[in-house]
Amino acid sequence: MNEINSGNKEDGLIIYGAGKRCTDLHKIVSRLNVSILLIVDSDKNKLGVKIGNFLIESPEKIRDYQDAKICITVADNSVFTEISEILHIKYGCSKDRIISYYRFIIEAYCNCTLIKEYIFGCQIHQQPRTSVLFDSICGLGLGGVEAWTIEMCQTLNKYCDDNAYIVTDGEDYCIPNVLKEHILSANINHEERFSIDTIKSLIQIIIKKMPCKVITSTTNEMMLAAYLIKQIYPDMIEIISVIHNSNDRVYAAYMDFKECPDIFIGVSQDIKRDMIQRGINPGRVYSMTCPFVCEETLNRTYTENRAYPIRIGYAGRMDGMEHSQKRMDLLLKLVRLLVKRKINFMMELAGDGPVRKEMESYIKNNHLDKYVKFLGYIHRDKIPNFWKRQDICINLADYEGRSISIIEAMGNGVVSVVTATSGVTEDIIESVNGYIVPVGDYVLAADRIDVLERHRNRLAEMGKKAHDMVYPKSLMNPHLKFWKHILYGT
Repeated sequence: MNEINSGNKEDGLIIYGAGKRCTDLHKIVSRLNVSILLIVDSDKNKLGVKIGNFLIESPEKIRDYQDAKICITVADNSVFTEISEILHIKYGCSKDRIISYYRFIIEAYCNCTLIKEYIFGCQIHQQPRTSVLFDSICGLGLGGVEAWTIEMCQTLNKYCDDNAYIVTDGEDYCIPNVLKEHILSANINHEERFSIDTIKSLIQIIIKKMPCKVITSTTNEMMLAAYLIKQIYPDMIEIISVIHNSNDRVYAAYMDFKECPDIFIGVSQDIKRDMIQRGINPGRVYSMTCPFVCEETLNRTYTENRAYPIRIGYAGRMDGMEHSQKRMDLLLKLVRLLVKRKINFMMELAGDGPVRKEMESYIKNNHLDKYVKFLGYIHRDKIPNFWKRQDICINLADYEGRSISIIEAMGNGVVSVVTATSGVTEDIIESVNGYIVPVGDYVLAADRIDVLERHRNRLAEMGKKAHDMVYPKSLMNPHLKFWKHILYGT
């Protein structure tokens, strides 16, 4: 029999979806003074499985609780409307009772007396200058977002008030010496998202640095902690959210958090447009281009002699196959197609990720070793050299925010053959300095590579135009000027 923490069927919560989010929510809500009535799931294989003291039941049980709130915890935020409609039509749930996972988290924390008392109990050490706190609570590995965070923190400290910090998770990372005193370690529970202990740890850090501007890179505990403080001290904190990715799931999460940031900054004009179309006030939305290393004068050679294989490069995460962002399955299909067409090529893959070993096995088992080399992780200092020996940059991702890898490749004179993800049209002019193919169309990507392999005299001309297009965007000075305006109004 299910445990019911409240005898009143109108006061409690029904959790729909028995995945990781449900497990986290179950641990959190009891400390937020919310009673769980039921945990339900449409997957018959999950029925009868225990989460805490609750047995997962059929959604049919919802009919017994016609006034309870229902939280949809399905990981794909973009299907919230679809599931809401099913609950409404099939089980008679009124739509005003249905709430998304993030909306419930935000409302539960905002209504929690325990959290309000905790904030009031934190001693405020009002700083003489406004601090800038960069969110990197998931760690400071060397991904594109993390590299931008480190570079921006260093730059602001050098040219502004020396009062910028990075909030991270306390793990041991390779941090530039100049930032050693600017790393603020929080107690982050990576196993339980939005845990109370994580939120409390972040609240302490933020309050000690007020007044402050908090710069987040996703919808996470840092954004929520800053927002909870802002409810009590609205004049001492501002939240700026940089949106580094663009797909329906990301946008759905941001719309749940839409009242939290004061300002949204997309890393492409496409993201800015998409947020405005979703109802965000245009006055709250900006766009930017992340700076990167790029020489003013392009100096490189190309594989123009057809006796040698044309060189194709990929740099980035190897995150998954069919249902991933980067679509490594399409990259493997592309390799097989290029070989089948007898195109003379060599592909180098720089990076690592969960499916790297699977990809290596596939390449070896299909006797494709002489066409593909796995280089593993390459330090960012070595990336320009990697790109300078490539003729073509390949990227078959389903979505991006604005791929820094593609821009870096263009800055080193590489001709891009990439899918039509966010931001690419800001840098690539079709058939002039690169090629854009529809998402998922690895066959057309092979066609474009075929053209370049047969007409190698185009490489130098297109590569030069690629460099010239992105070089002005690579510079830090315009980027710093943009951020000084955002942060200080100068």
